[in-house]
Amino acid sequence: MMSESNMNENVASENSAARERGASVAREYERVVSTFNKVLLFKEKVRLSIEYRISELESSLVRNEGQLDILLRNLKIYELNISKIADNLEELLSEETSIKEKYNNLLQGASMDTVSVTAVDDESVEEKSGQASGSSAENLIQQRYHFLDNLNFSFQKLDNDLQSISSLQTEMLNARSKIFEKKEQALEKKVVLEENGSALKEECEKLESDLEISVREEEVLTLEYAQLINKVEGSIVLSDDIDRILFSSLTNVDE
Repeated sequence: MMSESNMNENVASENSAARERGASVAREYERVVSTFNKVLLFKEKVRLSIEYRISELESSLVRNEGQLDILLRNLKIYELNISKIADNLEELLSEETSIKEKYNNLLQGASMDTVSVTAVDDESVEEKSGQASGSSAENLIQQRYHFLDNLNFSFQKLDNDLQSISSLQTEMLNARSKIFEKKEQALEKKVVLEENGSALKEECEKLESDLEISVREEEVLTLEYAQLINKVEGSIVLSDDIDRILFSSLTNVDE
């Protein structure tokens, strides 16, 4: 039979070994718990950071698309105005050609009625012509004066019309030049906005992919951590006798 001394030595050895093993297991469990906590906290920060960045990118995309929509509407307006100016310039050119033909016809000796040019005052001219009818030299001279006055008035009117057309053409050409300049600037900005939109979408898609991977890892770690805790909690179940001994001994230690 095992002597009492040997039994005491075995108990002492087992006591020491149990305490050492318990301390070792506790340190390992604490290390594992600490590691899980740090990693899960890090994963939470990563998830929140990526979600915040994605939210920022989505807001930037909305603003970028809004600016692009406004720009595209402006480009349509520019195109419409350029088209209208082109039509107006064509009408002015047609009118200018017609006036120059009348001008040339008058120079070639065509009558003002044939050329369809308004006289100074048709009624006044007819009245004066009637009063100066006859073949005397004085009457012929008077009619010549009336004719020259009327002809000069007709040329002056054509000159004014041509000048007005020239002024309108200059204004429209200047306006078209400014619209072309704005259109060019808008096209350059459109390229920048489109490139910016593509870059934002690319970054957003990458972050969404990173977030999906990170969340999957976080879910796996959380599940594993929960299972580990459940196992430890399930293993720390003491019988009533052991619980009584521990409580009694602990009371004596505290005293």
